[in-house]
Formats: sequence, C-alpha cells, structure tokens
Amino acid sequence: MARTRPFRIVLIGAESTGKTTLCEALAAHFETVWVPEYGREHWEKKIAEQGVHGEIPAWTDDDFVHIAEVQKSRENEAAARANRVLICDTNAFATATWFERYAGKRHPPVDAIGARDIVDLYLIACPDVPFVQDGVRDGETIREWMHIRFLELIRGNGSPHVLITGAYDTRLPQAIAAINTLLALAPKPAPTTPFIIRRAAEADAERLGHIGVATFVETYGDLIDGANLSAHCTNQHARSLYETYLADPTCALWLAEHAETGAPIGYALNCTPDLPVPLEPGDRELKRIYALSRHHGAGPGRALMEAAIAEAREQGAPRLLLGTYQDNARAIAFYTRHGFSLAGTRQFRVGERVFDDIVMAKRL
Repeated sequence: MARTRPFRIVLIGAESTGKTTLCEALAAHFETVWVPEYGREHWEKKIAEQGVHGEIPAWTDDDFVHIAEVQKSRENEAAARANRVLICDTNAFATATWFERYAGKRHPPVDAIGARDIVDLYLIACPDVPFVQDGVRDGETIREWMHIRFLELIRGNGSPHVLITGAYDTRLPQAIAAINTLLALAPKPAPTTPFIIRRAAEADAERLGHIGVATFVETYGDLIDGANLSAHCTNQHARSLYETYLADPTCALWLAEHAETGAPIGYALNCTPDLPVPLEPGDRELKRIYALSRHHGAGPGRALMEAAIAEAREQGAPRLLLGTYQDNARAIAFYTRHGFSLAGTRQFRVGERVFDDIVMAKRL
C-alpha cells in the first residue's frame, strides 16, 4: 500500500547542541518543511513580558500543556505540506521531559499528549560541543543529565533513534545518512500491473492452459516431484479440458491480460461445486483462480476474485466455495481477506501423490 504521510524526523537533545541549525539544513537538503521549537518562542514571549511588568518569568504546569498542544498542532499542519519527510525541532514527548527537568517529576497530561506523537526516527544531538549562551539558555550545567534522560526514555519505549555526535560541521552528513537509511529501508509501495479482465472465449483455451501450467509449477515446483508435477499439468491443464469448460454453460471463466502486451497473466473459473462437503442448493465453486507470481498483490488477483464473487451473486448462489492446499498460507490469507472461512476438508491428487486440502466458503 502506498504511504500517505511523510516520514517524521524529530531532533531532540539538551540545550546548545545545534538542533535548530540542523533542522534548517535538513529541510533545505530534502526540499521540505520543518517545525521550529514552540517552547523557545513561548519562553521568549515570557521574557519580553518581563520587561513590561518587571517580574521574573516562571514556568507553570499550564505552560507545558499549552506548549505540547501547540507543538503537536503545528507539526500536524506542516505534515500536510511536507515533501516525503517532515523535520521537527523537538515534539510533545520532549516537552514532557523538559517539564521533568524543571519540576523534578513527570506531568501526566503532557505525557499523554506526547504519547500520541508520530515519530519515524529520532535524531538525538549529543552535548559534546561547546555550550553557547544566546541570552535565554539556562541549562549548561544539566546538559549531560538531559541527554542521558532522553536516551533512557527513547530506549525504554523502543523508538528508532540515531545519535548525532562530534563537531558541528560533521553533524549534517550524519543526519542526512540516517534519514537516507530510513527511506531506503522503508516498505515500498505495492507494485501495480496495468491489466484488463474479460470473459474468456473459446479461442482462449490454449492461453488458459499456459497460465494453469505456469502458476501450478510456480506454486508447487519445490513440493511435488517432477514426474507427478508433469503428469498433473498434462491432465489438468490440457487445451481440451479448457475447451470443455468454455463450452459448458454452467461454467464461467475470466482471463486477466497485461494491458500493454496482451499477455495472459491469470484466470478464474466458476462452476457447479464438486466438493466433498455439505452443499446448499445453488452453491457455486471457484474451482480455479491463478495469477503469475510477479503480479501478486498488483491487482489482477483481486479483480478476478471480485468477478467470481459477482457472478455467483448474479446466479443467486447462497455461497461461493473453493478448495486450496492446507499449507498454502499466502492463498489462505488472500481468501480470508475476501471473506472466506473454513467449511471442510478434502484430499487432492497430483499424479500419484495425495495432498490434504481445506475447503473454504464465503456467504453471499
């Protein structure tokens, strides 16, 4: 499935570790947006108000709840404008730890806000660079405590993280490399295949046989010996057998073709049930549904299944049934996602070998 949100990269760390400069540089490198630290903006406003009222500003519990909520709100707003990655200078989780730094205890309401943070990677800036006083910083003596506390919490909740260390001019390459690794390891969007689904005609018998042989060998080539595999394909995927299916008015076949080349890539067959389980009047059997493995998850299999279900409903069938090898986990998961559940068992012969199958049914 295609990713619908940007990767969120959050920089955290003690004071004067270059987080803000690094955020700006990362946003420029990845051509995206970044979210500044609202806590600093809030504190500078309090400092400005001190000049008006002549009072020394102090942090309150409400300050931290407000900061966490605004930080999260601005982050979510920026995510809608981000280009694949969103760079965040701190987050609500870090705000909760700053409260602990000032109050000596955790703040449950702020922790609750931080627990809802979405983070794909933390970049933790280490305090191994000189402290620079900018007029509002007051944490030089506790930088190491803050760093250790962040590490304890991050490692405790299992969040992915990378330490950014060393001189300032080495930090940007480290951060870029960490983000590029995250992007490279992230699941890729599911492939798609340009395809068409159509009802099979008499002239398609040979093409259906080709798909039948190819998919059966792909699925069972490492399970069934060559002699039995060949005998099964010769008997069960002969052109004459498909001609019989196509001529039978109780059967319905669909062919999946590559939209650009016209090559056959899958098919499905509905028919009157031939299964050793109690049947209900009018039941239909999805006797075969095959797609070449390179197109699994790319659309043809789902479209063939939808066509088979629709035909069974049009026929007024109470159920659509099918049989599958009991150890074919991928197929069973696919059928389960489409509403099929266990209805019985059967044995299936391949050449001289007999396999245990399950029978599944979908209520229509």
